[in-house]
Amino acid sequence: MTSERITSLPKQSMSRVASFDLARGLAVLFMMLVHVMDFYGQPGIGETAFGKIIKFLGSPPAAPIFTFIMGIFIASSSRQSLASGLARAAWLLALGYMLNLARGSLPMWLSLQMGLVTYEQLGGYTPLTELLIVDILQFAGLALAICVLLKHYFPDPRYWIVAGLAVVCLSPALWDISSGWMVPDAALQLLWGSKEQGAMFPLFPWLAFPLFGMAFGHWFGQSGCHTRFFRKTLWAGLVLMTAGTSLILFDMDFHYGYYLRSGPGGVIWITGFVMVWLWLCRLIVGKAGSNRCLALLFFWSQNVTVIYVLQWLVIGWGLMLVGAQQLDLTNTMLAMAVVVLLSDLASRVWLRLRGHHHPAQAIESGSQTTADPKLTAR
Repeated sequence: MTSERITSLPKQSMSRVASFDLARGLAVLFMMLVHVMDFYGQPGIGETAFGKIIKFLGSPPAAPIFTFIMGIFIASSSRQSLASGLARAAWLLALGYMLNLARGSLPMWLSLQMGLVTYEQLGGYTPLTELLIVDILQFAGLALAICVLLKHYFPDPRYWIVAGLAVVCLSPALWDISSGWMVPDAALQLLWGSKEQGAMFPLFPWLAFPLFGMAFGHWFGQSGCHTRFFRKTLWAGLVLMTAGTSLILFDMDFHYGYYLRSGPGGVIWITGFVMVWLWLCRLIVGKAGSNRCLALLFFWSQNVTVIYVLQWLVIGWGLMLVGAQQLDLTNTMLAMAVVVLLSDLASRVWLRLRGHHHPAQAIESGSQTTADPKLTAR
């Protein structure tokens, strides 16, 4: 979830890569849609054809894309010092808990006090559980700290690959280890907690994605021809998806227990999917050219932390108006459109108040990215 500026790389100058911005912009959209469905839509909507499509779009093409591209940006950033990277990591971790309070605990508590929802409607969630949820910002803070340390002390990308494979293989052995004490277990939840414990994105196995993304970003920067590099990315992704599928079919429960805490086969499959998805985004950018839809997605990508926080505030406080999981299919679709619109408008207002101008559009040619020093990610 970090948004460091992409600066010069060893073989060429790079500003923004349109393929990455498109992938992350789409991930922002899919993220908003699945959050609205999960929080506003009636439980049965997820089992409809529409709901299953939204669930898929809100899974491999969403958070794994964020975390993989986070790794790419970490590897690509040459101006970030170790101290600034660790400071950014601490800020993301703190921001995650501040967001939990603002988007979940406060509106939920007020809704309960005003009789707008009941504990039965909340399905076991409480203001305290909302505060302690381990979401993607908490994960991003921890992962960023680990990645910048690895980049600083072990700059060879082969170490990053080995570390990622170690995370993939060791994760199942670590899951559900607990001390039996409340405070230590709250910390362990950040590392390998389950969804039932409130850990949406535990460090194990999610750390594998930014680690693999770092290696990808390093080799991408070293490539002389991005077209050839993306072609290799496609084939590598297909190989990984095939290998992951074979492992999942061999032992479904172990290798793909569930999306938020996948075993080795699931992580390998998702990594392959991410690489194929990036190739597809490269293809779309090359065919579509400049248009308003792409410009909107680029804007969301370049301001991803802002829109992520604001869409959660819109959704969290919107529960006071519509209730939890109360809307039918038609009204859920309408709520999706409203949340996307309000989140976009709120982001633009916030950036304007902060004195930020809209960043220029990402530029990408057939073989390399055109340099533009003004292009930054906020």
